[in-house]
Amino acid sequence: MIKKIFIHLTLIFFTTCVIAEDFIMKCGDNTYKYVQDPTGDQVFVKHPNYTKNKYEEWCSEGFAPSSSITGLISIEGWVRIIKDKKATCIVKKLSFRNNTEKTNSVGVYDFVNLTRHAEWYHTNTGSKKNVKDFKCKKRRK
Repeated sequence: MIKKIFIHLTLIFFTTCVIAEDFIMKCGDNTYKYVQDPTGDQVFVKHPNYTKNKYEEWCSEGFAPSSSITGLISIEGWVRIIKDKKATCIVKKLSFRNNTEKTNSVGVYDFVNLTRHAEWYHTNTGSKKNVKDFKCKKRRK
């Protein structure tokens, strides 16, 4: 009898179901997915044209959404911070085929308030800081 109780208590207390929690928001044509996981939070992005409507890792070294369409050649000095349902991507320099550059780019994605904020400098605008704020919509899975 004691063995059965011990086995049941062990099964109850030491078997846990680990569930990853997803938060999905749509900003314009882009859909962002925030995955909360015990191994570390991640963010993915999909776009109907750039990613062929499949999720890809957001703000990563190899991520250049369809560089043949956007004309993106290289990404230098990127950092991403993902925690507390917020994601921040900082890129030092983006180079494009038409000899233009985008520098000091910062993107903040808030999955609680459903907002996206972007700041950057572009060679076309000189020393003027470009700022855009987006209101996003919550999506179901």
